[in-house]
Formats: sequence, structure tokens, C-alpha cells
Amino acid sequence: MHNNGLQSATGSAGSASGATPFHQGAMTLEEIKDAVAIANVPALLMVLHQFTGDDRWLETPYLPTRGKGLLDHDSGGLPEEIQLQIRHSAIDVIWKLQSGIAPKIVAPSPEKLIRMMSVYMGEEVDAIYGQMLSSEFARRVGAPVPGEDNTHVEPPEGFNVIVIGTGVAGVAAAERLEAMGVSYVILEKQKAAGGNWWQNTYPGCGVDTPSHLYSFSFAQVDWKKHFALRDDVQSYIAGSLRKVGAENRVRFDTEAVAAIYDEEKKIWQVHVKNQAGVSETLTANVVLSAVGVLNRPTLPKVAGLEKFQGTMFHSAEWNNAIDLKGKRVAVVGTGASSMQIVSAIGDRVGHLTVFQRSPQWVAPFDKFGLAILDPLRMLIQSCPLYRTWYWLRLFWQFGDKVIEALRKDPLWPHPERSVNARNDAHRDYFTRYLKEELDGRPDLFDKCLPTYPPFGKRILLDNGWFRTLRRDNVTLVTEAVTEVREHSLVSASGDEYAADVVIWATGFDVARFVSSMDVRGIGGVSLRTAWNDDDPRAYLGISVPGFPNFLMLGGPHSFPGSGSFMFFMEVQMRYISRLLKQMFKKGIVAVDAREDANNRYNELVDELHAKTVWTHPGMSTYYKNSKGRVVFVMPFLNVEYWEMVKNVNLEDYTVR
Repeated sequence: MHNNGLQSATGSAGSASGATPFHQGAMTLEEIKDAVAIANVPALLMVLHQFTGDDRWLETPYLPTRGKGLLDHDSGGLPEEIQLQIRHSAIDVIWKLQSGIAPKIVAPSPEKLIRMMSVYMGEEVDAIYGQMLSSEFARRVGAPVPGEDNTHVEPPEGFNVIVIGTGVAGVAAAERLEAMGVSYVILEKQKAAGGNWWQNTYPGCGVDTPSHLYSFSFAQVDWKKHFALRDDVQSYIAGSLRKVGAENRVRFDTEAVAAIYDEEKKIWQVHVKNQAGVSETLTANVVLSAVGVLNRPTLPKVAGLEKFQGTMFHSAEWNNAIDLKGKRVAVVGTGASSMQIVSAIGDRVGHLTVFQRSPQWVAPFDKFGLAILDPLRMLIQSCPLYRTWYWLRLFWQFGDKVIEALRKDPLWPHPERSVNARNDAHRDYFTRYLKEELDGRPDLFDKCLPTYPPFGKRILLDNGWFRTLRRDNVTLVTEAVTEVREHSLVSASGDEYAADVVIWATGFDVARFVSSMDVRGIGGVSLRTAWNDDDPRAYLGISVPGFPNFLMLGGPHSFPGSGSFMFFMEVQMRYISRLLKQMFKKGIVAVDAREDANNRYNELVDELHAKTVWTHPGMSTYYKNSKGRVVFVMPFLNVEYWEMVKNVNLEDYTVR
């Protein structure tokens, strides 16, 4: 068996969807030929340059054009004969890599990577991305990460951490704590790892981020689909927890109900309760919240909920015993969960009534349900260079490239419909797509066309939504539900719609971060009081003044406006690990953010949010709290936040 000349940084977290796993270095020459024949040409071009060091691969006639939208742009827009030349050369290079021959450029420098990325994407990539992207590249191919200090710092004797949650954030926390040699335990209220992906089991549940982007840098997996479904994602998260060696540290079926800070001893007392109702108190030097927010379902305040005689439940509490065949089903809400549910059940119910308060912008989803062809799966698994370049394309297209379209241009002459020229181009593109999908149905077109700018609410990907709405057995009601009766729902205009089953796809209690437990810091002040219930403010989204050593992953403003949540959680956790190391070195027992540092950070957050589409007037979004302040999503580019947290400044903290 060959190796690839580079150490694997990712290992394996198992094989998604029960597929037979492909192992690194297992490709024969014929398998390489099959894979290269259908691989992404710009990515192959980057592998060629990196292996040979030959600059001609970054020059005419090999320069790819800029791709459109979120498509992979596999041909690079290059003439057929140039594509064939690149593919032919790549066969030999990939075979040599597998034979153990190292590339001339193991991991590109920041300057080199910017040049390569600009060629790769067919557009100029700003130099500010050089250090971040070169670091991520090195991390993913197992090379030393420039500027990253991996010196081991021994934790104080008896030091321990309690992590709460085994979703994406919990796994990111476990990976770093294991690497640091810190003693810790993870509390998980559910029976298995996965967080939201364990909780949600509704039909059609899956990611709207490409599978390889919705992946940890430290846990490579053999994804079978371009956009994974729920079972595969939950299996991946659980597998990643096992891979980092953390599964035995988890106490499943154990809920953290309160965390109380002992000022004298400078420790946290964490009160837990298991499924049998047995309570216990644990202690820790640090509490690391990885509880997330998309896990506390909300129902609207509608009269008569208790009167309904049929079956009724929230989408996050799916009734797996129910058979919807032939039933009159009502789905309330038209967000991401609703779109997946409606498209999955439309062809089996008797009649489907969908209640929509406001329409959503919907983008084409050309790879919905599509399998990744076996040769490509093998290439992605076997060639870290190709895999990393593929990840970089996804990271760029779904990340900061999108976020630039969300920022207001003060000179833009049409603020009523869009926030800048690029945003307006998105509006035109999405509107054309809507017209195509609903051709011949002007009634539906009028109902489905949003009035607010694109990205004002979360963009949804069309998994058959418009096709389902066109069905004869589907009715779209553009009014809120105001009353529930024994066998029906009543809309705001008084119209009544019969239903045997009601599915509330009405979202979650998003603004009330860490609402699943009672957290009390200095002076016994509760987090709810400190945050005025639903107005959370935390320095870097991580630390709250007056709550020493209570740290958060996925705290307020910790969800990227577009891009990879996995990447963002790893970035936050690396910052926390650097903070802990500084504490260990200096003999510091406890820290919490200073009020002035927290205020400065949140003033910057609010100032930037005022310049984004999420504060556009006349539009509601779950990103906002009851006061209209955006608290969920961060206003920064990924690179801007990355720069903020690459170093720790202890002057921003109160040392206890």
C-alpha cells in the first residue's frame, strides 16, 4: 500500500451513510485515471503547481475563469484541450504523491497561497486572507501551522473542565482539551452525541452547507452525498467524538440544570440531573458551554392549542410513529425545517396546507440529493492536497464571498429592494429562478416573491420546494394562524383549513442564549439578569463580565453569516485553549472579560450590524431579539474574526 508523502491531519471519523470506506493511498493507477477524468480542473491545476513548483500552471493558457454562484465550476471555463492537458498531467502527479514523493510546496506561504487562490477562483483574493488560509491549508495536510505555538503547558494539579453538550461545539472543545492534556467531563442531556442532529429526526432533515465544508479539520470522513442528511451528520459527529478519544468522558442522559460560581473557592458548582431524576453536584475550575441555541422549540401564542383533536407536534419533536399517508396535514412556518419537511412529505399526504407569514428567498440547489461519485470519493480520501483545495473552494464560495453581498452601500440608490449592487444582482438571479420554477402559476409567484433584500433572512436552498407548492394537493396560505379548533386551523382572515395533523415548524428560542440552565456568577447574579433576559453580550462571544471561567462556544454573535460553523467553532476553541495556556503559565486561577472590553466589542458588533442587511427596516428575522437587536449572527467576515482571536490579550480580562 502506498502513502501520499504527507501526514494525514484528519484521520477518519468513520464512513458516512454506511458506505465502504476508502482509505488513504488505496487508489490504483486506473482508479486515479477514473477520478481525474471527472475531478475539478482548477483544483487539479493547484495540485500540479504545488507538486512541481512550476509557475507555468498559474499562467496563460491555464487560467480558470470566475465561476457563477455557488457552483463547483468543474471545467474552470477552460477549453477542452487545456482541460485534457491538465487532467493528463495530474494523473502522474497524484500517482507520485501516493508513491511517497513529497510536493515541492508542502504548504503554501500566505503570499503564495493568495496568488494560487486568485488563479484558482478566477478572481482577485485580498492579501488579508493569506495568513488565515495558509494556516488552514497546513492544518488540513498535516504540515506545521505557521505561527501556531503547540508547546505543551502543564495544567495545574487538579484542574478540570466541565463541557456541556456533544454537538459540533462540544466536539471542537473535546479535541483541544485532549490535545492540551486537560482533565474534563462532558455532560449531555440526550442519549447520544450530535446535539441538534440527534434531536431533529423529521423527514428530509439535512445540511444546507456542503458536506466537506460541514466537517472538522481533524476528522476526515468519506461523505457519500454532496449535502449530507441527518443520519449521516449525527453519525459523523458521534464518530468525531470517538476519534478524538472523548467518548468515554461523556455522561449521557445527564442534564446541567444550574451552574453556580463559588467566589471564595473560585470554582463552579454544576448541578446535574439524570433521566431517572437523580440529582448530583459536580465541581469544575472552568465551565465551557457548548449547548447551542437551536434546540429549544417555540410555539406561537395561538388560541385553542389545547382543543385540537388530531396529532400536533413541533418539527424538532417529530412523532416518528405517525403515518402521514392520506392525511390532511398543516405545516405552520416556511423556514429551513419547513422547506425540508414539505418537500419530503408532499407526495404522500392527502392534502398539505402550508402557512406562510412572509416568503423566503430561495436559491437553486443543483446538488440536492446527489451522490458523490465513487472515483471522486476515493480521490478526496486519498489525496490531501486535492481534498484541501476542494475545501478552500467551498470555504470561499459559501463564506466571505457571500458576506460581502450583505453589507449596505450608503450610496446605493435602491435601498428598498437591496443593499448594494452585488445584493441586487442576487435579487435579480433569485427572482429569475423563481419565475422559472413557478412558470404558469402567477398566483404562487406573487405569494413567493419576498419584498425585502436577499439574505435579510437565511437563504434557503430549493430541495423541491417550488415543485411541491405546485402540486394539486398543496395549498399555500399567506397568513398567520390565529386559532386552533378541534379539527382545523383558522387564518388571520378567518378562513378555516381542515387538518388531521399539525406540524409547527416555528423555530426556536434563539435570542435567549444558555437558557437551558440557571447560571449565576459574582454576587449570585444570574446570566438572565445580566443579559436582560434576551439581550446577550459577551466579549468575542466567549466571556461575560462577572462570570469568571464561564466560557462559551457558539455564544452570542458566534454564528457566521455564511460559511462553515465547524471552522468557526474550531477558531473559537483555539482561542480558548490559548487563553487557558496563558492562565496556566502565569498561575492565574480565574478570568472574565472586563466591562470596558465587552462594551467596546459589542459596540463594534452593533455598529457593523447597522450596516448589514439584517437590520433592514420592515423585516423580521430570528437573528434579532425582542428589542430588535441582532444577537445570533456575527457581523464580521470570517477573516476579520479570525484576526481578532489569533492572539489573547489578558488586559481585556479581569484576573480573579
